Amino acid sequence: MTAPLVASSGGRIAVAVSGAGSNLRALVEAERRGALGGGRIVLVVADRRCPALAWAAAEGIDTALVAGGPDGAVRDALDGATPDVVVLAGYLRIVGRLTLEAYAGRILNVHPSLLPAFPGAHAVRDALRHGVRVTGVTVHRVDATLDGGPIVAQEALAILDGDDEASLLDRLHAVEHRLLPRVVAAALGGGDRPPRRALLSVSDKTGLVAFAGALVRHRFELVSTGGTARALRDAGLAVIDVAAVTGFPEMLDGRVKTLHPRIHAGILADRRRPDHRAALRAAGIDAFEVVVVNLYPFAAAAERPGTTIDELIEEIDIGGPSLIRAAAKNQASVAVVVSPARYPAVVAALDADGAIPAAIRAALAIEAFRLTAAYDSRVAAELPSRLAAAGIIEPDEPGTPGAADPYPPLLTVALEKVETLRYGENPHQPAARYRRPGATDRDGPFATDRPPVQGKPLSYNNVLDASAAATIARTLRGPAAVVVKHLTPCGAAERGTLGAAWHDALAGDPVSAFGGVVALTRTVDGATAAALREIFLEVVVAPSFDPAARALLAERPNLRLVLDPALDAADDPARAADRDSGPSPFGAIRSAGGAILVSAADSEPDDPASWTVATRRPPTAAERRDLDLAWRLVRGALSNAIVVVRDGRLIGVGSGQTSRLDAARIAVDKARTFAGADALDGAAAASDAFFPFPDGALILLDAGVAAIVQPGGSVRDSEVIAAVDAVGATMLTTGVRHFRH
Repeated sequence: MTAPLVASSGGRIAVAVSGAGSNLRALVEAERRGALGGGRIVLVVADRRCPALAWAAAEGIDTALVAGGPDGAVRDALDGATPDVVVLAGYLRIVGRLTLEAYAGRILNVHPSLLPAFPGAHAVRDALRHGVRVTGVTVHRVDATLDGGPIVAQEALAILDGDDEASLLDRLHAVEHRLLPRVVAAALGGGDRPPRRALLSVSDKTGLVAFAGALVRHRFELVSTGGTARALRDAGLAVIDVAAVTGFPEMLDGRVKTLHPRIHAGILADRRRPDHRAALRAAGIDAFEVVVVNLYPFAAAAERPGTTIDELIEEIDIGGPSLIRAAAKNQASVAVVVSPARYPAVVAALDADGAIPAAIRAALAIEAFRLTAAYDSRVAAELPSRLAAAGIIEPDEPGTPGAADPYPPLLTVALEKVETLRYGENPHQPAARYRRPGATDRDGPFATDRPPVQGKPLSYNNVLDASAAATIARTLRGPAAVVVKHLTPCGAAERGTLGAAWHDALAGDPVSAFGGVVALTRTVDGATAAALREIFLEVVVAPSFDPAARALLAERPNLRLVLDPALDAADDPARAADRDSGPSPFGAIRSAGGAILVSAADSEPDDPASWTVATRRPPTAAERRDLDLAWRLVRGALSNAIVVVRDGRLIGVGSGQTSRLDAARIAVDKARTFAGADALDGAAAASDAFFPFPDGALILLDAGVAAIVQPGGSVRDSEVIAAVDAVGATMLTTGVRHFRH
């Protein structure tokens, strides 16, 4: 750029001013962050009283007022400060011969045009009057010619449609504030050490000011945009606007801010490569060492009621992912920070070593790529239904919910980590819990990152069993309880009070209930909590717990209490409809032999009024109620499954069997063991799939079961129905199967 004026980095600087002093302030800010090649401003001289002179005095910088700027007096003032370089920063006097001779080759001037075009005091006005499309900034060494002398540095700036003298001058000043300190640093021997630079553009401003302050402490320049820049300035930090780097203001309502070579070249330059460093120097671009970006809150906009499709699309970030991906790609030279949670580690590294180690940069890059992948995945998942609803794409477009084929050719599922679990199904298996972005309480008790109300951390199996219990409990009505062990209901009851429901659910199989998971459909009160304490349980799921219950259950500190606000929604038609509406085609995802299976969840409620009476005898009202409950419960059991219900409570279940006969035998045996043989007389039973032969139904009928509900559809349905008719029992067919593998 220019040969240094002193033998080594460092030097004394005098600045000559006449007006507001914005370039003086830029030089002082550069000095404070160590970006003046070690130089120090020792004098500010002015030819008139002006704001710049007053500001310098207030900052504790020596000042000299040389009214009218006589040549000898200016030279004498400078001689008293013995500067190595003199900077004319908006100085409106022609430098005289005595000063030029005393400081030959050491006076720098900044001028708002691309010299030799438009010299003089009205360069901006002249450029606009002549209609040129490009102007710029020049820093040159001063000689006896007007705005002449060897050019040290220039930077072009496009003149935009609509520019007037004020707007163009503002943008030129921004370039001056960036270019002039670099030239002064180079002139003092600091040109081989470019400034450290950080780009900050964040939606989440948590911890931003403290982090940026730490960067400044480590001599970083802060380059920023919009609201981030305002937040930093409000905190008293010096900020360079992105527009000052690019030479262009934000445009298209902020859609284009950082998409510019002066930004992306500064991020993508591999500073290990001499050719990249040379290319930056040739273009006058400073590299970025740290990029701090998080993205427009698309997910929050998608979840906000009433968001229009146009409003949602405006929340799709373009510049942010581009910055993140560029910085992550160049992790060899750049640290990309996408989460405030990483601020402490970055600051600690800078405090320890003055730099961010390669291992940290690499880890940050991986996190950044995961963020952009998840962000794009959320956009891709949200837009099909939104665009179809807005009539922009056809509702049967492949991959659109509701289409004949709702599954796109490429499916990316983004998940947010909630916690690392102690282990998986077994102690030798590592495991973690994730959630789907945008999931809410309607999706299940673990759809959010809300922790348990009390108790030790949840295990992998706890989450599975508690989820199964909550899924069943969401189908129950009134005060109700269900006990689940190893994904299988072993007790359930619907009663007039929660305490009675728990008592009768426990009676269904008190042996299996030991160490089980309970879900309850009402706020747990003190009396119910006292009863719950009488048996060892792993998890209790409920819509809420009152203070008395909390106090009692706190005496079992390892017992997990999990909230599921949707559990008391069944009696509220509006809430229940909201909870059950709109089954997603991606509701169930599981791995199998290297494949990933995707399907809609089996969550649509059944309508007992649509069931068909297959036998001569229809069910009584009491039998219909028990059949309804049995059918709701059998959906929660593993196939092959048989559930037996009597008087609103589960009395027997056979689940997860290879034979429906075995399932029926186990259900009958459980009922006889815990409810007594008499309880089977007049009981109701449900089968999750059809009876392929009459033998399974006969096991139930021979035990005393009087009513059965099953999907139907077997080629031997007529034989099964005849067996039921033969003993005067009743059978309903649903036309819907509920296998649960």
